[in-house]
This record gives sequence, structure tokens and C-alpha cells, in this order.
Amino acid sequence: MKGCDPGSWLIALKKKNWNCEPGSYEEALEVQKNITEVAKGVWGKVVGYKIALSSPESQRTFGGGPITGPLFSSNVLGNGSTVYLNELSDPLLEAEIFLCDEKLYLAFEIPDNRYGKKWSQLNWLQLLADLAGSYKVVVGDGVEQLKGKVELVGPNGNVIASRDVDETKISRNMRILESLKGCKLLGTVIQPFNVRETGTYTFRLGDSEAKVTLV
Repeated sequence: MKGCDPGSWLIALKKKNWNCEPGSYEEALEVQKNITEVAKGVWGKVVGYKIALSSPESQRTFGGGPITGPLFSSNVLGNGSTVYLNELSDPLLEAEIFLCDEKLYLAFEIPDNRYGKKWSQLNWLQLLADLAGSYKVVVGDGVEQLKGKVELVGPNGNVIASRDVDETKISRNMRILESLKGCKLLGTVIQPFNVRETGTYTFRLGDSEAKVTLV
């Protein structure tokens, strides 16, 4: 697989010039396995897994899915943490549910790709190889149950999105990840948001909040 070696991926962490193009699901999975070992040396041990491309809409856009990828210890951050947009290929903010030690939390995922491209320029096999876009996860308050309306609030207090929790989607994603050990990032509950404005974003469900500051 031309350009898929772990050494090239390691260089691409800063240069954002990876050009891996797996020819099959099996090839992409093998690349991810190899990249994971290299990524441990940068981000620490694997503490769990994320799901991506779990909706029919995203699968049509990227050509397949769902896919999973590892989460690393130094990339799981506390509530209110800061993430730098200039480190990202195509800044995207995702309001998600995080499961760890049998407890549910609100969370923000800030994914990244090492190709240096917009997400729309990639296919599902490229994403799978590149750790399913794994990067930062900001974990917020715990929640007792996934019921009610969630909101994504922007830096100026404006409500960017509001919708009822899709419990069916979360349950389905939980089943897909159940055989994998560790914490689980269970997928978006609000449509992923292309970041155009810096500042603090808030994800709310009832009295619980997750906050992240993007600069």
C-alpha cells in the first residue's frame, strides 16, 4: 500500500501530507492497526474507541461505514479544555455521548485527519486507516439518562442547533462498540458543525453541560 507506512503518518502529524489510499476494508484495518502502535508513542495508551460514519447520510457521503478507531489517553481532556484550531486540517466540532466505567457523559469530539484535506475530500477507507479521524475528546458532565432535548450553544450565546436525543442511534452504536475494551465515544447527537468562530462552545442536556474553548 503506497504511502500507508507508519513513518509517513508520523511525519504527517505536523506536515498534514499523508497520502495513504487503501484498496480494501482489510487493508485499511491493517494500516490502522500499524498506525495505532506508532500513535501510542505520541498520545499514550489506548483507553477506548470511537465510532464514525454511523448514519446513512455519512455512509453515502464517504462511501461506506460504520468504522471505529482508538482513543488515546492524552487526547481525552477535561471539561472546559482548550483546543487549537490551527492544528487541524478541517476544524469540525461534534457533540457526542461518552461512555466510561458504565457512566454516560456529555462530550465534544474534535476530530482531525492527517491528509491535510477537507473531510469531504476523503473516503471511508482513508478515514478508517487514519484512526477514524481520532484526535481530541473533551468530556463534560455526567448524565443519568439520554432523554430530552440537547442544545449546541455558540460563543455568543446563540443556539446553533437543538434537537431531541436519538436514543435508537446511540443504542445501535453502543452495540457496535460493545466488544471493544475501554471507554466508548458513541457518535453524534447533533449534526457535526464546521467551526467558523473561535470561543467557548457549550453542549447541554438538562442541567448537564460540556464546554470546550476553540482558539
